Amino acid sequence: MMKNPLTQSRLTAILAGVCLLVPFVYADSDFGNLASIEQVGNNYQATIRQSGDSNTAHIRQITASAELGNGTAGIKQTGNQHTAAINDFGNSNEITVHQSQSDDNALVNLEGNNNQVDVNQNGIGQNLIANLNGNNNELLATQQGNDNRADVGMNGNDNGVWVSQLGDNNIALVDVHGNNNNVSVSQNGDAFVGFGIISGNNTNMSVTQNKL
Repeated sequence: MMKNPLTQSRLTAILAGVCLLVPFVYADSDFGNLASIEQVGNNYQATIRQSGDSNTAHIRQITASAELGNGTAGIKQTGNQHTAAINDFGNSNEITVHQSQSDDNALVNLEGNNNQVDVNQNGIGQNLIANLNGNNNELLATQQGNDNRADVGMNGNDNGVWVSQLGDNNIALVDVHGNNNNVSVSQNGDAFVGFGIISGNNTNMSVTQNKL
């Protein structure tokens, strides 16, 4: 009896995701698929590419306290109603999420070390939740289209941020707590909301809104 190709691709993604300590690339097309990767320490890298609709991608790159992880992870999704989640808990980090079309959700999370995150969402109704925690930070989030929302967070150390939105009815919320800071929110379009909140240290903040 012939196997359902959709079911088969789900199983492949999940089983491959529990192989630890191995750089892994999973590419997928169709709709309703799940790709999951989990790695524990050392020179990990991971990439998930999905096209179609209603796909879900998870990457977690945990590191044990005695073992360093050299990071990078990436999710690229083309289509509608995707969910992308990367949780990386530490060390050299570098995260990229690219989503295009509409109603996609990206969640990043990180805890510490050299960070850098780059999120690019192009379409309508895109949502970003980021949360970083500490060390050299830097997040660059770009959203193009209408009805998009970016919530960022961050907590401490050398910070950065930079959020750029182009389109109507967009919302950007940024929250930074301490250390060298910098925040820049740029919104171009109509009917937007932008907040940047900083708690302490060397600060620098800019919220620019241009009605087109």
